[in-house]
Amino acid sequence: MSKAEYTEEQLSEMREDAFVNIKEACMRLQERTKCDNDVVIKMLNEVSQFYISQVEKKI
Repeated sequence: MSKAEYTEEQLSEMREDAFVNIKEACMRLQERTKCDNDVVIKMLNEVSQFYISQVEKKI
């Protein structure tokens, strides 16, 4: 993936969109599975660690 330059306004909009989409996905997961917030937090931490490891591989 190429590295692009974004304005602060573009980054803010992307963060807001991502937050809404991720929150909705988590809510759907909880509705389907009836899992606790702890499960969602663990899942989100694992996803963030995946992306952190991808960045570290490039360094």
